[in-house]
Amino acid sequence: MSSANSLLAGLALAVLASSACATVTEVVNSAAAGASSVATKVERAVTHGVKAAAAGVEHGAKATGHAVETAAKKIGIPGAGASSPKP
Repeated sequence: MSSANSLLAGLALAVLASSACATVTEVVNSAAAGASSVATKVERAVTHGVKAAAAGVEHGAKATGHAVETAAKKIGIPGAGASSPKP
C-alpha cells in the first residue's frame, strides 16, 4: 500500500503543481495586460498635456503681441499695428 499511497501523493502533487502554474500564468498575463493599459493611459495623458501646453504658449504669444500693439498705439509709434508698411 505504501507504493500506492506514494503514487497517489505524487499524482496529487502533480495536479496541484500544474494548477499553480496555470494560476501563475493567468496572473502574469493579467498583470501584463494591466501594465499595457496603464502605459496607454499615460501616453494619452502626456499627449493631452503637450497639446494643452502648446495651445497655452500660442495663446500667450498672441496676447503678448496684442499687448505690444496696443501699447505702441498708445505711445504714438507710427505704423503700430499695421500689417504691411504704407507707401
